[in-house]
Amino acid sequence: MRRILGVFFFFFSAPLLAQGEVVLEHDGVSVDRAELDYIIEGWTDQMQQSAVNDDGDRLELLNRLLVGKKLAREADRIPQDSELYWPLQYQIINLKRKYIMDNFSSTLDIPDMTALAKERYETEKEKYARVPEKRLSSHILFACPPGECSREEMKAKAQVVLDQLRNGADFEEMVQQYSDDEGTKAKGGLFDKWMGRGEVAVIGPYSEGLFTIDKEGEYSDLVGTRFGVHILRLDGIREQHYLPYDEVEADIIKALKLEYVRLAVREYTSSLNMTDNAFIDGPAVDEALAPYKDAASP
Repeated sequence: MRRILGVFFFFFSAPLLAQGEVVLEHDGVSVDRAELDYIIEGWTDQMQQSAVNDDGDRLELLNRLLVGKKLAREADRIPQDSELYWPLQYQIINLKRKYIMDNFSSTLDIPDMTALAKERYETEKEKYARVPEKRLSSHILFACPPGECSREEMKAKAQVVLDQLRNGADFEEMVQQYSDDEGTKAKGGLFDKWMGRGEVAVIGPYSEGLFTIDKEGEYSDLVGTRFGVHILRLDGIREQHYLPYDEVEADIIKALKLEYVRLAVREYTSSLNMTDNAFIDGPAVDEALAPYKDAASP
């Protein structure tokens, strides 16, 4: 029998999606037309075309479908006292729970959030619209990975260069003479990235050091990172500002919709909480918990 390209869909032996004419049956396992339509729709294009054009491939696909259902049927025969029983039942329960919650969330009638979004823009502008200050820098790296050199000796060497720069030495000349960062050295020391304070994509001490500089063209004190010792020069500042509403409207509305769904889900699940008329067999619960009593004691 030919090998079928693509992924075969494995199906649980759940109740039929819709009662109707049986179109496949063997050894007590059957598939009706509604289920077959659903299955074929889920096949890959290659599987669908193989089933249309080749009788052997069609037979193999149908056979695999029935084999899968026969195997799944065996799960219904696992006795409750088997160690496999409850793990299987709770996999099924969790799948059903996820299906219900996903369906509930996707079919919610969410109201128009435009007016509320405009209000949130005004009341929570820091959250939705603030663009923090960004800075551009150049640097000279005196490479000194941990354990590979004397950090104090390297700092002394870097301090001499920093003093010269603050006294008017040419920065790019110093970059070519001293920097061990070949990538930025080729660009005159430019670290070609606008960065914010504490930005996760940049080594923390570097960005923190950059934000200690008061004016463009000035230098930081020496900054140590895992790569070594840096002299930083501030090359540019993009001031903090706020984006106009039109640029953030979509993000605010998306956040409001997610909040609406979250609250609706919470309300829905709360409606299923136990009430005063719930039955609880206290002695049975105590007995079930008894083996864990000592472990739970302080």
